[in-house]
Amino acid sequence: MPATLLPPAVESKPKSSHGSSGGGFDGGWDGDDSQRWGDGGSQSAGTSPDSYRLAMWLGLASILMLFVALSSAYLVRQGASMDWRAIAIPSFLLPNSFLLLASSATLELSRRASKRGLSLGLRNWVSVTTLLGGAFLAGQIWIWRGLAAQGIYLSTNPHSSFFYLMTGAHGVHLMGGIIALLVVSFKAWFQVYSSVSFRTLLDVTAIYWHFMGGLWVYLFILLFVWR
Repeated sequence: MPATLLPPAVESKPKSSHGSSGGGFDGGWDGDDSQRWGDGGSQSAGTSPDSYRLAMWLGLASILMLFVALSSAYLVRQGASMDWRAIAIPSFLLPNSFLLLASSATLELSRRASKRGLSLGLRNWVSVTTLLGGAFLAGQIWIWRGLAAQGIYLSTNPHSSFFYLMTGAHGVHLMGGIIALLVVSFKAWFQVYSSVSFRTLLDVTAIYWHFMGGLWVYLFILLFVWR
């Protein structure tokens, strides 16, 4: 069945002469968010989408500093410890990592569908992204339980301590991304969006989610590749 087009957003004022009349939730959006902001009445006056993106990057900077501090402690402890015993890579860790990387790809597909005004593609791909993110977290819990069954706990040795601490901190932050994806999915499925606010929410969520994916790749290399 061909994908349906999103209904045009209701305009509260006539469109400018240079605006587009295309379908989807663009609603005639000409790409200049600062000029169109507030048309749907869902955003505060004077706040541009770039302000939300900047706020997200500032928040990610604080997360990055946390993991930089943890990485520094990890490297110092590794170099100064005589009881350092690296644990083997859990068997499911690599396949589980591919789930998270795949979720970044499906999120990009949902963004492409949104730009083309394809509601069906948007709903399907953002839902797949949310499911993959949830599956990754479930896989992490399964990995932790498997390590515990082998007698490898938080306090077993320094390497296992950092593994639990760093992957756990990543999981907590990833949960925030899943919550954002659930909000996006709800708005997509129930068509609760306006011409600008939904696109901004999707873009900001994508920035956060891709950062979490990149951070996971870094943690994997730090914990199991770089010795």
